[in-house]
Amino acid sequence: MALARALSTSDSKALAPLARTIAETIRDTPVRLGSPEGAADLASTLIVKVAAYVGRELPSAPGLATLMVELDAERGRQFAKFGEQHHPDGTAITEDRERADRARHTCESMARLGQLTWRDILHEEVAEAFAESDPALLRAELLQVAAVCAAWIWDIDQRPTA
Repeated sequence: MALARALSTSDSKALAPLARTIAETIRDTPVRLGSPEGAADLASTLIVKVAAYVGRELPSAPGLATLMVELDAERGRQFAKFGEQHHPDGTAITEDRERADRARHTCESMARLGQLTWRDILHEEVAEAFAESDPALLRAELLQVAAVCAAWIWDIDQRPTA
């Protein structure tokens, strides 16, 4: 009952499958009361099942799970500061298609010269997003922007610190 109340908020609804995994493990794992091994059996079974659950739920791309936690925290800060926001897209201005074509050409040229940078790649993806008018295609472009940002952040995180 308390678990159901705790999982009634929208933020915690995402945890409902994990809560079910834990509840089922507790229900299905025999515990020998008064025995230290009984608690250890339950704990080890819970660890294995929760680890399996987390492995299914967390992103597998390198660095993405950590980035998702950081991104969630930043979105939380934005929501606290600005509340829920709704704005027009502001994309598909006349010059945006030309800018996207130039950015793509620059990116391809830099790649051919062996001088491609993250800035070039991100600039191309952002320019392509800005040129899009169709919401589904805009969403796909923004997803590519996010993926490039994630790759760039992961690359930064892999660099040796001075």
